[in-house]
Amino acid sequence: MKQPRPDHVKHFFVCFIASALLLIVAQWIRWWIIPAVLLTLTIGVWKEIHDIKTTGFDWTDIAADLIGILTSLALFGLTLVGGI
Repeated sequence: MKQPRPDHVKHFFVCFIASALLLIVAQWIRWWIIPAVLLTLTIGVWKEIHDIKTTGFDWTDIAADLIGILTSLALFGLTLVGGI
C-alpha cells in the first residue's frame, strides 16, 4: 500500500481540525452545519488556487481536505447520536 504524502496528511488534519471547530461553534449558535463544511472546503480550494504559482494545483490535496472534513462530520454525527 502506498504511503500518503506528508502534504496530504497536513491537508487532512488542517481540514479535520478546522471543520471540527466550526461544527462545535455551529452547534452552540444553532448554525447549520453545511456553511461550516463549505467554509472549510473553500479554504482548502483557495490554498490550492494559491499554490498554482508554486507547486501547482493538486486534486489529491482537495481529496485529502474532503476526507478530513468527512471524518470530522462522522465524529460530529456520532457524538450527536450518542448524546456525548
